Amino acid sequence: MNQNNINANWDLTPIYPDVSAWEQAFQKAEQMVKDFPPLLETMIDSAENLYHACETFTLLYADVEQIYTYAHLRYSENTKDNESRQLMGKAQNLFASLSSASAPFSTTILKLSETQFNDYLKEFPALETEYGIYLRNIFRYKSHILTEAEEKLIASFSKQMGTAEDTYETLTTSDMKFENITDEDGNSVELTNTNYSLHMRSQKREVRQSAFKTLYKGFNQFRNTFASLYAGQIEVEKVSAKVKHYDSALQASLFPDYVTPEIYQNIIDNISGHLDVLFRYYSLKKEVLGVDELHIYDIYQPLIKEYDKKFTYDEAVETVLNAVSIFGQEYVDILKQGYADRWVDVYPKEGKVGGAFSGGCATTAPYILLNFQGLDDDVSTLAHESGHSMHSWFTRKNNRLQYADYRIFVAEVPSTVNELILAYYRLEHSKNRLEKLSILENLLELYKSTIYRQVMFAEFEMITHSLSESGEILTADLLCEKYYELNKKYFGGEVVLDEEIASEWMRIPHFYYNFYVYKYAVGLTAASHIVKRIRNHEEGALDSYFAFLKLGTTKNPIDSLKVAGVDMTGTDVFDSAVAMFSELIDEFEKLWKEE
Repeated sequence: MNQNNINANWDLTPIYPDVSAWEQAFQKAEQMVKDFPPLLETMIDSAENLYHACETFTLLYADVEQIYTYAHLRYSENTKDNESRQLMGKAQNLFASLSSASAPFSTTILKLSETQFNDYLKEFPALETEYGIYLRNIFRYKSHILTEAEEKLIASFSKQMGTAEDTYETLTTSDMKFENITDEDGNSVELTNTNYSLHMRSQKREVRQSAFKTLYKGFNQFRNTFASLYAGQIEVEKVSAKVKHYDSALQASLFPDYVTPEIYQNIIDNISGHLDVLFRYYSLKKEVLGVDELHIYDIYQPLIKEYDKKFTYDEAVETVLNAVSIFGQEYVDILKQGYADRWVDVYPKEGKVGGAFSGGCATTAPYILLNFQGLDDDVSTLAHESGHSMHSWFTRKNNRLQYADYRIFVAEVPSTVNELILAYYRLEHSKNRLEKLSILENLLELYKSTIYRQVMFAEFEMITHSLSESGEILTADLLCEKYYELNKKYFGGEVVLDEEIASEWMRIPHFYYNFYVYKYAVGLTAASHIVKRIRNHEEGALDSYFAFLKLGTTKNPIDSLKVAGVDMTGTDVFDSAVAMFSELIDEFEKLWKEE
């Protein structure tokens, strides 16, 4: 790996040729932000004024976002560089200033009556043509917006409303200490929240068991504190929803994505209705691992441990391009050109942020940050982030600035589509049995953890909120009881439910994210259905997928998925995803028994 190769570093000069150009753009935008508030005073006096305010805000936001993007990418490639740190600080302050200056933008629009709003759209055709969807997305909140004084009062409590989550994070990352355990090499090591997952993948059962019991022993010392924090978080979400005139915290959380509580329930019902396939996977795990009983602390042990393939970055790029050729030449050519134009910052280096992401904004290339080390997972990560970036590319090329983005609800669909397409491509072209088994195991774990586990979490959130809304006091005992019952449901009789698992809810930070986890399941479920249609060469499958990629925010998330042939209100999508999971179990079992 040639980490000093300039082609392995992203090229940010198309955004700004140098820092001097960035500074000029910054100073111009800074003044424009200061000049923006007076527009709000007259923006709803006429349809033309409203159009002018929308246009000004859209262009200003795009300028500020581009300034921030450049600073963020510079900072991400080297967090230790003083100049980059300064740029990032200034960009963050500029974004904060814009947020403050434009805070009354939506609430001012919502002062219009429904009749006045519709009249403006008719009076000024450009307002309807260019901003109709955008404005209606704002106007649908009208019944949930309070008076200006009330909104300011609520805003003043925003920091305090995050106290439970902040305290949870401090407790779990800084204050909690766990006892030592003996690792695989016989060394006494301190167990931490960070290294717990590593020990749970140990080939030695006594290490896994010790880590499992030690971790939950530590959490249980604070069981009443965790119950109080979680109950407090739910109270905040309940009260916030009530004062905003929502029926429940669930409805309030789902509203921005046009998801209804009925759709949320449909997701849970459909996945939990297919638990027999999950149980079959646990039965297979038990057989492959050769254990009499499969305990909770056994389910993370890898089934295939001998396989270890290395890739150069060029090999990874070639593999990904070959895999996505199923989408057609246009997709391949755009992505190939993007790689050549240095969208990607490839290798780890001192000061570079960890992990991977697809970034950029409406006016830039969809840049990709990697920390490529030639591992199997790194190839999958390249495919995943390329999926995000191609989604961004099509969205930005086919929409006005105000629609040139997509919602988080659908964001993981194209990236996961790419992951699945890559996996199937490699399965079809590999001649190595262990490689195939390894790919299959990764896919099986993906379905288990991303669909079933996240839906179990989603159901726990729904149960606990329902209990709270009915007046129940969420004690540690009650939460542990409900979580254990849920584990019985999702593990069936295939896994021994060690009593410690009742406390797992204490270590799940997502329960403080207000009904977020179900979105992970949506991403993989939708992607599975799309991939199945494309791989089966269904008529219109590719056209509908490309239409979806080009939508931006011109349709709401639920309707956007319908364009791709994914209907989250029915059952077919879920049946399709579970069928893929079942087929993968069959394929693994057949290949494993060929030994």
